[in-house]
Amino acid sequence: MTKQIFKTVLAGALAGVVLFMMPFIIIKVLIFFMLIKAIFRLMGGGRRHMHMRYAYAHKFQNMSEEDRAAFMQKYGNKHGWNSCCGPMNFETKENTDKSTTV
Repeated sequence: MTKQIFKTVLAGALAGVVLFMMPFIIIKVLIFFMLIKAIFRLMGGGRRHMHMRYAYAHKFQNMSEEDRAAFMQKYGNKHGWNSCCGPMNFETKENTDKSTTV
């Protein structure tokens, strides 16, 4: 009879310890997975939309002169073209006329 009571008390104590420690274990597991996710994002985050950039560059290079001029007129200043981050060698008739008058 003492053995049964001792087993029940021991099982209750172990169950209490497990229930008490469960949130801490879950938090450690969640933190571990969040760190792994952050590492993978840092390592491979730049590759997520690269295929769209290449496709758009291909489309831009294959535009006709009229389409390219319309594009530059519509989106040129909005996206920083002909600034420090944009292509510097894009020449239109206005740019070539200005460079020859100097």
